[in-house]
Amino acid sequence: MKAVWLLAGLLSCLDATAQSARFGSRMISIGDDADRVRDVAGSPEKTEAIDPDNPALSVWTYRRKGRVIDLWIAGGKVVRVDDRKAEASDS
Repeated sequence: MKAVWLLAGLLSCLDATAQSARFGSRMISIGDDADRVRDVAGSPEKTEAIDPDNPALSVWTYRRKGRVIDLWIAGGKVVRVDDRKAEASDS
């Protein structure tokens, strides 16, 4: 039974780390507003509107130290964070 609780605790920690991205010594997390993102991370390298009819939903892409970080912004807030190792096709 202890093993089940330990596994559940470890999985919850993994889930929490997927909900944020590090920019130097600062973090961006789900729920942060777009102004905070620009303050912490600067201007994105690329901005992509998900739906041209709804400009309030976009993906901001940053490249940092061999990583690609996509921040999904909806209604001025971060709603999703994707952080992955950069590949040759990401250049």
